[in-house]
Amino acid sequence: MQLSAKLKYAVCAMLELGLQYRKEFISVTALAEKRCIPGPFLEKLLLQLKHAGLTTSRRGPEGGYSLALAPEKILIGDIFTAVEGPVNFTEGFEAQESFELVTFFAEIEENVREALNTKTLHELCCHARKYKKAAQPTHSHPFFI
Repeated sequence: MQLSAKLKYAVCAMLELGLQYRKEFISVTALAEKRCIPGPFLEKLLLQLKHAGLTTSRRGPEGGYSLALAPEKILIGDIFTAVEGPVNFTEGFEAQESFELVTFFAEIEENVREALNTKTLHELCCHARKYKKAAQPTHSHPFFI
């Protein structure tokens, strides 16, 4: 099982909006370039996220997209549900034929749902900031040419 490109792009876009939270609206073009997401595809994703109440938009030269809620209030599960729909591992099983499979996968489904609904966009933003700082080399002496 893999995460879809659609979900990966949505999380990347939300991460960037989270990192820019309260600074300014970000145009679809700028967001697409910064996160290497195809523009038309990103536009559709942002609209899905807007319909789910996770993003907001503004028209005009200073327009674009921003988070509708604080990153602390957005669960990764909210993004997942907005883009992919609810987690559902038991769909397609006939309960009377495969009761043991239904109950087994229902337990896994609940664990996945719980994991997605305990992690916030804020935690992802903190992780990204920490990772970015760790990836930058630190020099004890200035270097000039």
